[in-house]
Amino acid sequence: MAGRLVNALGSAALAAESFSDLATLRHMLRFEAALAQATADAGLIPRRAAPIIVKACDPALYDAAALAEAARRTATLTVPLVKALTEAVARRDAAAAGYVHWGATSQDVIDTAMVLQLGEALPPVLKELDAIVAAFAGLARKHRRTPMLGRTLLQPATPLALGQKIAGWASDIARATRRLEASFEETQVLQFGGASGSLSALGEKAERVMVSLAKRLKLDLPAAPWFAQRVRVAALAQDAALVVGALAKAARDISLMMQVELGEAAEPSGPGRGGSSTMPHKRNPVGAALVLSAAARAPMLAATIVAALPQEHERALGGWQAEWPTLAALVEALASATQAMHEVASGLSFDADAMQANMDATEAAVLAERATFLLAARMGKQKAGKLVEEALARSAESGGSFVEALGRLETELADEAALLGYSPRFVDRLLAELKRR
Repeated sequence: MAGRLVNALGSAALAAESFSDLATLRHMLRFEAALAQATADAGLIPRRAAPIIVKACDPALYDAAALAEAARRTATLTVPLVKALTEAVARRDAAAAGYVHWGATSQDVIDTAMVLQLGEALPPVLKELDAIVAAFAGLARKHRRTPMLGRTLLQPATPLALGQKIAGWASDIARATRRLEASFEETQVLQFGGASGSLSALGEKAERVMVSLAKRLKLDLPAAPWFAQRVRVAALAQDAALVVGALAKAARDISLMMQVELGEAAEPSGPGRGGSSTMPHKRNPVGAALVLSAAARAPMLAATIVAALPQEHERALGGWQAEWPTLAALVEALASATQAMHEVASGLSFDADAMQANMDATEAAVLAERATFLLAARMGKQKAGKLVEEALARSAESGGSFVEALGRLETELADEAALLGYSPRFVDRLLAELKRR
């Protein structure tokens, strides 16, 4: 297993602890403790056995390394853990040991532990995503009328408001976050079906036990076990990858705008942040780098989980076993990207003078589209297009301004309100849409 140093750029404290060995044991043993209490309440096991089992469900009592090694011999972590739990109970009360894991199966424990881990990991991530959207919305509002050079296919295009670009980031992140919130809620359900999903070992007490178990674990009770129905898990994986992708769109733009040749944006600075091991002058876009790193991994992790959907019969061989570690890696990548972008969005700054200078460097060539339409209203688009093309050629040859080469429309093309077109109102529309959600 990769250690913290190897995974330093792929995970973050925001979620990593939720998938630690201690957390994994805690959630699996939480299921076993709740099961003992639920079956005791239903009269399936002696009432005196439940507190003895619960007391043995202390994760500090178990050797994670030994359990991991043993899991490879049974293809499930539940088997060695239940064995170790049974031995721990037996040391306290031999009779009680016979009631450990009553009526449950391996997948009940692991799927429910996975659900509980998601319940611990995702709420703080969702909270930070909301903060990112709010930070970008504030910046968009501030830069509603700040002109900048639009770029298409990485080349200069027509100007637009910086606020529209930022509000676009916020809009897509918010849209992806809403999807993730919905799919997360759908995962917060108990897994409990026994050997093959019929809970036959519990007889007529099955309903009472599963209702009690779900209540104790604070999970919803689904209509039936979902051993081989994995759309909940796959939907969450896809939506997590979409959030990372939406964050990465902003990260890509910011990193490009930070290039010294543009100098339009800057991530927040601080001691040691963005430094180079050999070049003291550098201020690297480290937050963007962490987000883009997660974006390179997230789609493939999500694809692994989607690929595991066709699972065999009532319990799967291989596909199900692939999900847990993959989902943990995906959620950690999501948390890493979210934490990094939260830091960026909270201190992101822009240089309006640099943006103006970059527009000026085009010698007004980016106004050619607008000039064409202004002239077309008077002489038709074909003739206007020819005049504009000739002016562009003259300005390129002389190195002068396109407007001077055109020899007309100086006043119209200098109108800043017209220059930005509908862009400021698109900012308003995007922000209003965010406010409604």
